[in-house]
Amino acid sequence: MKKKRRINGQKIFSFISLIFILTCCIWFGGRAIYFYMESHKSTKSKEVTLAKKLMTGNKSLKKVGDDYYYYQNVNNNYVSYSNLLFRILKITKDNKLILITDAPITSLAFGTDIEFDNSPILNWLNKNSTIEDSGILENSLNQPTKYLDRTETCIDNIRDIKNITCKKKTDNIVSILSVEDYINSGSTKSFINNGYYTYLANENGDGEKWIINDAGKLTSDDGSGIYGIKAVITLKSTSTLSKGNGTKDNPYRIDGDKTYFGSYVQLDKDVWRVYEEDDKLIKLSLDNYLRADDMDVKHIYSNSNSFHNDTTVGSLAYYLNTTYLKSLSYSNLVVTNNYDNGYYNEDEDYDYKTSLNKKADTKVANLSIGNIVLNNSLDNYFMSTGLYDKSDYVYLSKKNGTMDTIKVTKEANIVPCISIEKNKLVKGSGTKDDPYRTE
Repeated sequence: MKKKRRINGQKIFSFISLIFILTCCIWFGGRAIYFYMESHKSTKSKEVTLAKKLMTGNKSLKKVGDDYYYYQNVNNNYVSYSNLLFRILKITKDNKLILITDAPITSLAFGTDIEFDNSPILNWLNKNSTIEDSGILENSLNQPTKYLDRTETCIDNIRDIKNITCKKKTDNIVSILSVEDYINSGSTKSFINNGYYTYLANENGDGEKWIINDAGKLTSDDGSGIYGIKAVITLKSTSTLSKGNGTKDNPYRIDGDKTYFGSYVQLDKDVWRVYEEDDKLIKLSLDNYLRADDMDVKHIYSNSNSFHNDTTVGSLAYYLNTTYLKSLSYSNLVVTNNYDNGYYNEDEDYDYKTSLNKKADTKVANLSIGNIVLNNSLDNYFMSTGLYDKSDYVYLSKKNGTMDTIKVTKEANIVPCISIEKNKLVKGSGTKDDPYRTE
């Protein structure tokens, strides 16, 4: 006769406990995953990509091929990125935004007998590991690898603007406008036509470069003319909107975009813009002409040449570092820095680096060709760049994006530059309405 198997109470208890624990894990784990997904879903639903927002019921867009262009004189396509004001040129089929600066970001010659993809302009815009002083603009933009994709530009030779092709392309982080994109945006009726001479990326087949003149007409130049450079970039499709409605006074802003470059700084009653920075210092250009007693101050550059010598009595350099500096209530904040003081001419193939290859150690200086220009409403002011080394002519910046030359013994307007330490700025957010301040 078989014995009945006795049930082990300990094993039963362990089995039930295991089932209970597994049930709890499944239940609570499932709920945790559910709530995580719901929370993630809620966060995602609140993120609005700029492209999707713009494509919804937007009557300002015109479809050309696979792209949607902002067409003619629209006023709802402003975007702020890196404290620069851009305009949306078009939205691509993969929801990327192609942007162009509203105003020239600098003024340069294209160079003769050279195409855009080999030009000093391209090297000024983009970093090139083999070229010193390249990427002036790209190095200043806020985290370009995070916010920007590469920009594709058609650079075909265009003999007839009624027969535009796009067989040859260049691909860079920063570019300039093509003839094709200008025409597709409305040509003379386009928002891009806003009073500046600007270079385009194409030649006309005769070795001349297409430009937009100050009336918006397409014309050409041999490449020796100094005209405005409007930067074109491609914003990633994943970029999300933080605020703004696309108007000039309230542009779209990109979530997380914050940098010193391009920001506003108020010192006493003076407003400055950050046009260059390093780990410790920021370089500032005055956001207006130098004024005294409510009058624009005019001064000669020098009695001799284009060298910025702040010990030469009677020179602009001397005036800026004595009379003007002493008049500033914040003069104790101004530190000595090195400023560009070279030259720029056809003999050097209009390479902007010759403008940057000589430096002046001083406290108050002027902008130079090759520097980033942040206020295009100012006119007829000195650049600290000679026509050649120690020239008796210097360049004069014009508000239409061009440069003129002026004898150093003639008077002109002044836009001074200074440097201060970053850590002195303890208040403000850097916007025009809330500039950085020291107290």
